Amino acid sequence: MTLTAEDLEDINVKQLPVLDRYYKKSYYIDAGKCKGNDLLVAQHHNGLCLIMLAESHPVIQKTVKSINFKISDQCDRSDIVLSGKKKRGAQFVSPTSKLCIVTCTDDTIYTMYCCIRGKLLEVNDNLKITPNLLSTHWNSDGYLAIIQPRKEEEKTITKSLFTEEQYTKHLNSEGTSKHELMEKDDSQAKRHCNDLQHA
Repeated sequence: MTLTAEDLEDINVKQLPVLDRYYKKSYYIDAGKCKGNDLLVAQHHNGLCLIMLAESHPVIQKTVKSINFKISDQCDRSDIVLSGKKKRGAQFVSPTSKLCIVTCTDDTIYTMYCCIRGKLLEVNDNLKITPNLLSTHWNSDGYLAIIQPRKEEEKTITKSLFTEEQYTKHLNSEGTSKHELMEKDDSQAKRHCNDLQHA
């Protein structure tokens, strides 16, 4: 059997990671003004957005001790009970809304943010039980949350974020590759993120 060029192209597409096959990737840089606290917004063709760690995030090189979705005494992001087609019960969030607090075994603390405006439909409750999924499976089972943009904003919601190409240029402009960024000493980031957390 001889494979055509179209057959080969289809095979190559199917071998791509799920994120590359079905999602458009955009990046929210230095979330909370915390250097290197970069987050990935992966938007499915149906409009829903997964909030995840960017592949250069320092947490990926660490062991995560705990993830707390209770961001204040009045607000628990995991307290979501949806009903109906209009997803009543969802929490409305903005790009700068806090999503959760991540604590690593080396005592670094990172505040994660929602990155986009929309309805918070779900947080990944598995992270409460197995928090290190955020590090080991950051691009799959370790996602943070699912957000539904407004219908009229589905195609424009990520315009203010970095594209993959812009993100790579951003890292290179600082003279830091993704691998080097994950390995470099983050003591300054640790102090800064901790200060923001307790502000």
